[in-house]
Amino acid sequence: MTGIHKKADNMKTLAPLFIILLLLPHSAYSQCSDAGVCTIGSHRPSASHHVGVSYTYGRSSAADDLTFHSAAFEGNFQLQQDTRLAVTVPWSTQSGPLGSTSGLGDLILVLDHVVLRSMPGQLNVQLGGKFATGEVNGDNLPQSYQSGLGTNDFLLGLSYSYDSWNSAIGYQYSRGRSSNPSRLKRGDDLLMRLGYHAPIASMTAGLEILAIKRLEESSVIANTTGRGAAFFSIPKSDQFQVNLLGRFLLPFEECCSLQALIAFPILQRDINVDGLTRALTLSVGLRATI
Repeated sequence: MTGIHKKADNMKTLAPLFIILLLLPHSAYSQCSDAGVCTIGSHRPSASHHVGVSYTYGRSSAADDLTFHSAAFEGNFQLQQDTRLAVTVPWSTQSGPLGSTSGLGDLILVLDHVVLRSMPGQLNVQLGGKFATGEVNGDNLPQSYQSGLGTNDFLLGLSYSYDSWNSAIGYQYSRGRSSNPSRLKRGDDLLMRLGYHAPIASMTAGLEILAIKRLEESSVIANTTGRGAAFFSIPKSDQFQVNLLGRFLLPFEECCSLQALIAFPILQRDINVDGLTRALTLSVGLRATI
């Protein structure tokens, strides 16, 4: 009976949070999954090897009027007892008033290593990168229509989990400029994550807050002269933002689980120079143990 009462208490605790999640206005902005830094501290399987596929739907603000569809292969492999490798390979389609493009997105690889294990707590360090495998010049459309960001970025993170709570801090170092027409150089990102998950009936539900600070303004090409290209910084492109994310995990059979996700912001970033803003993100995925 104690277990039943505990589940009921968890449901009462999380229910108001999910109601807030669904009722918040969707006219705000969100920027997260496409950049790469939000992989730091995200939920990882704790044992054996896992592979999966996911589908993600995204909508931009009304001003951009863009729709995003992405299918991704996701793998999580145990290399040693305390070391895992996470792999994400996306294929995406972007469409809007100016046209549409599709193609392979940017490959993300992250090594996750346990540095301290003290039940029920655990400290992990993450090291990886986002690699420019995606198209950045499709049909000469703006960056927001492209499947890739055009830079090879370095990812570093530290995460800590305790019982039903998880937290993380991550850093994304954006190296160089994209080869797209605007020659965009994005500012580096600092990520802070805090989440809570609990069992509800036969599934697990979680709620996370992700805060992202662009550490410097991004810059694009101004003009080309005989002495080379001139660049200028975009004012207010280093704004702070906060995203809210709800996650549901439903196991079935002995080897498989279904995951659903909804995300949108509660504090917006107004400048959309890198094309990563979202008014709403919905995702569903299937994961299997191998």
